[in-house]
Amino acid sequence: MRKKNLSVLGLGSNLGQKSGNLALAVKNLAGFLKIVRVSSVYKTSSLLKDSQNDYFNMCVLAETDFEPLSLLRAVKNLEKTMGREDLGRWYSRIIDIDIIDYGGMVMNTSELTLPHPEMENRSFVLLPMREIYPDYHHPVHCRSIENMVNNIKDDLGISKLGVCSWLL
Repeated sequence: MRKKNLSVLGLGSNLGQKSGNLALAVKNLAGFLKIVRVSSVYKTSSLLKDSQNDYFNMCVLAETDFEPLSLLRAVKNLEKTMGREDLGRWYSRIIDIDIIDYGGMVMNTSELTLPHPEMENRSFVLLPMREIYPDYHHPVHCRSIENMVNNIKDDLGISKLGVCSWLL
């Protein structure tokens, strides 16, 4: 039996029924991951500060026996299955699923960088992540989640909306 690795996934949506998209994504993730915890849903403006719809974001803590690149392929396949179109980096999407951390692994390939290279700058990752993994420490910079949250430079007007009902 393969070892289970604890992974943090960041989910976001700014098209269609955003809460429903997040709930469906978590439900589908539960088909191939063991969901340990799910954060509240948070709303932020676009990273580009443009006219895009506000984003709804959340994080999921899950156990997996997938290797990191296999997990990446699985979540990218789920995005496509849910109707994601590639409109470019940081543009509107039905669903976006990023691997934020994978068992504290440090990895840098053309396909995947772990931990996520921008996590420390993103309120919509750090605040939900703090809810589900309060004792997390960045494996490269050795900073606690609390320290990273306290040093966010632009929180993009983040607000907590509530919980995601993905079990229905």
